[in-house]
Amino acid sequence: MPLPIALVRSRESRSAGPWGPALSCPPLITYEEVKGDNRLILLLSTAAFLVCSAAAGAGLLRPLDVQILDLAQRTYSGVLDAVGMVTSVVGGVEFVAIATVALAAGLLVDGRGRLALRLVVAFLVTGLIELAAKTVVPQTPVPEDAMRAPDPSLLDVSTPYPYPSGHMLRSVLLLGAIYLLWPSRPGRVALLIFLAASATSRVYLGTHWPSDVIGGALLGIAGLAWAFEKWPARRHSAHQKSAPEPDGPEHLPGKRAANARRNEPTS
Repeated sequence: MPLPIALVRSRESRSAGPWGPALSCPPLITYEEVKGDNRLILLLSTAAFLVCSAAAGAGLLRPLDVQILDLAQRTYSGVLDAVGMVTSVVGGVEFVAIATVALAAGLLVDGRGRLALRLVVAFLVTGLIELAAKTVVPQTPVPEDAMRAPDPSLLDVSTPYPYPSGHMLRSVLLLGAIYLLWPSRPGRVALLIFLAASATSRVYLGTHWPSDVIGGALLGIAGLAWAFEKWPARRHSAHQKSAPEPDGPEHLPGKRAANARRNEPTS
């Protein structure tokens, strides 16, 4: 279920060329309003992440994880190996950190500093939750002989447990934010395909169990829902002084005004 998006007209002016508007590509940051009431999505994704974490820690998902990983290990493809390496780089800490700073800077230039700040906070907080879960959720790591290639990330932190997948978490946050900010339908389809490839490649490369990938995706969705949650407008009435009531009978209603005029002293 996609996050609610309030669509408004783009502020860009498309110049008409000899090829017409068919070849025009909308810019990445174009919507003035992309926030919505995502509290239900935030609640559901957070609850699902907690349930998945408890099930993974208790070993309830282990039989299904083993079956899916065994099926993935039977497949060998040079194309899938290349796709897995590309998705690993995109979900790595270095790439996501640079892309997040660039995205936040674009939002600041566009006058949406609060959204930029909330995106950065979402990346930081979910990253801390990921590290905490990888130290307390006793998910058995994937056997080393199942790993097809080492992780290309240079800043990968060693943790005792693999749950949840940090690559999937960061991919969902980054690509999900771009999805919400980019009004291009082909671009959004490409982002969804890339996310699906990222989820599949984590299992295909033997770096994570399927439940690790699901947990990372759920945590990423919760972070997105929080970052794009629409905050209610501040109420200024409590801080504003009430205007003094005007003097004079012309401002009094009905009979009170008539009585006031009748009692006025005559010169």
